[in-house]
Amino acid sequence: MTAPTGAARSGSGARPARRLPALLVLAGLVLAAAVADRSAPGGPAHAAPAPARQRLQPGAAPGSALASAWYCPLATTAAGSAARGLLVLANSGDTELGANVTVMPVQGKAASRAVRLPPRAQVAVGLAEIVTTTADAPWVAALVEIDGGQAAAEEAVFGPSGITLTPCASSASDHWYFAEGSTGRDDTLLLGLFDPFPDDAIVDLSFTTDQGRAEPADFKGLVVPGRGLLVVDVGQHVRRRDLVSTTVAARSGRIVASRLQVRGGAPALGTTLDLGAPSAGTSWYFPDGATGDGIVERYQLYNPSDRESQAQLSLVLDQGEAEPFHLTVPPQGTVGVVTSAEPRVPKGVPHGAVVAVTNGVPLVAERVVTATAPAPRHGLLDVLGARAPARRWLLALGATNPATDEWVVVLNPGPDRATFSVQALAAGQLLAVEGLQGLQVGPGQRRAVRLGDHIRRDDLALVVSSDRPVVVERDLYTGGGSGMVASIAEVG
Repeated sequence: MTAPTGAARSGSGARPARRLPALLVLAGLVLAAAVADRSAPGGPAHAAPAPARQRLQPGAAPGSALASAWYCPLATTAAGSAARGLLVLANSGDTELGANVTVMPVQGKAASRAVRLPPRAQVAVGLAEIVTTTADAPWVAALVEIDGGQAAAEEAVFGPSGITLTPCASSASDHWYFAEGSTGRDDTLLLGLFDPFPDDAIVDLSFTTDQGRAEPADFKGLVVPGRGLLVVDVGQHVRRRDLVSTTVAARSGRIVASRLQVRGGAPALGTTLDLGAPSAGTSWYFPDGATGDGIVERYQLYNPSDRESQAQLSLVLDQGEAEPFHLTVPPQGTVGVVTSAEPRVPKGVPHGAVVAVTNGVPLVAERVVTATAPAPRHGLLDVLGARAPARRWLLALGATNPATDEWVVVLNPGPDRATFSVQALAAGQLLAVEGLQGLQVGPGQRRAVRLGDHIRRDDLALVVSSDRPVVVERDLYTGGGSGMVASIAEVG
């Protein structure tokens, strides 16, 4: 696959952070963190409303913030499971921060640990080291409370099919949307509904599938316990659907929702973990994309409203041009564009994409890629588009080593040339990555950089800053070509 998309640091309140050996080396992976106990806090019940940009997409609080919170809704703690969880926290500021990680199992008692976040560094926290779960209730959610801003949290999960990761949420919402999903044969679709607040939330689930609408009675009036997690197996009531778009609507309360998708078969395609969209939007940005032999790329658009939506999907090609796709998405309907099957999209030419609504009715947009032989990269990835460009982006998890190939892709949707730089959070230093300073990307263009050509680190948290608003994606390729991970960065 034409690439444009670790080790981490662990620490405690008692001693300095230490390096975990090769976080992204799939064989012999160590999920451990040395952290010290602290009693569980009262929770974010009275937290101030999140800034508007955080409600659109995950974003770090400013440096002036006295506190910030991150919500990581779905992982397991069981060895050998499909989604054993690890949190990676990154502090891009110049002062040390205290943090508290509370892990809440779907059944049983929550447990908390204190974590020290050194300045300009990353810290890894293995969820299994904080709480013990049972075989019949392995699922957990995590609440990260930080004594300040300029810090972000990402969640990685590991299983037999490799690694997947997603940003944690920086705000809760009464609605969440997923454009993509499957309960087809050999596929498992799980929703993690996390209520970090003291009061219970009441939630309804509805679906648009390739066989029409589905609103199972058993998925109405679901109770998500306060400071608790509810895991829903969608396939129990929406069976054998190759395409499932989801609306999560809270009658009362606010929650955070994520989706764990396992695509089986022979061979298994892989596992993806994705945070939902807290609202539909009129613009969606995807910095990376590719087609070629063995690669199937699809953009899925979901319209959760009761009005017809019209949109344009425009590709930003590294070479040449492609005529935009003009799409009509019916009320509570979904439309997919398989770009790898479209003659207007040249094979083997990397690209970005922009989805723009043209009649004011917002949508949700995701990009799905499956890669099999003869493609050089094999695996499955699913990316929710970015809602808005920004000047600073933070990536908590990353690595460049013999087992991991990392790329950063910058899309400039604006009318002016942008100049961006990449810096690493290197054990207390904000390290300017050699060769990645003052790079330019033209208006309506994109630029991909391979981190391994410039820096080699097992613990590679990054800050990408630009003089113009841009969108940043991070792509990881692991396991000798057998794993793919992609996600939009967090606004820093």
